[in-house]
Amino acid sequence: MHSKSPHPIDIHVGQRLKQQRTLQGISQESLAKQLGITFQQIQKYENGTNRISASKLYELSQILKTPIQFFFENYQKTSQLTEKPTELTTKELTFIKNFRQLNPTQQQAFTNLISKLTNEKQRKS
Repeated sequence: MHSKSPHPIDIHVGQRLKQQRTLQGISQESLAKQLGITFQQIQKYENGTNRISASKLYELSQILKTPIQFFFENYQKTSQLTEKPTELTTKELTFIKNFRQLNPTQQQAFTNLISKLTNEKQRKS
């Protein structure tokens, strides 16, 4: 790998940062201000262009109320080296954000509905 290319782990961690920040409705500017850095630095973190230091990752986990391991979840070394990771769309992020606002009973009912709909679609195929 060329030394100027972002490392796949840095890209993955940056994407997870962006995902969590977006889900929580926090702007790059607001997050940067809380960290004492520029919003451009947040952009570079999210793109994987700049690595997030251990201390900054800890601060981010505190601000976002997210365990540090969240940033590394679903990282698969082999696929990261061969293909670009899939980012969630705005529609998917909105769906998740709205789903989290439902109470547990509503979440279960909705999950059951989605399972039923996807099972029906598979049977028709």
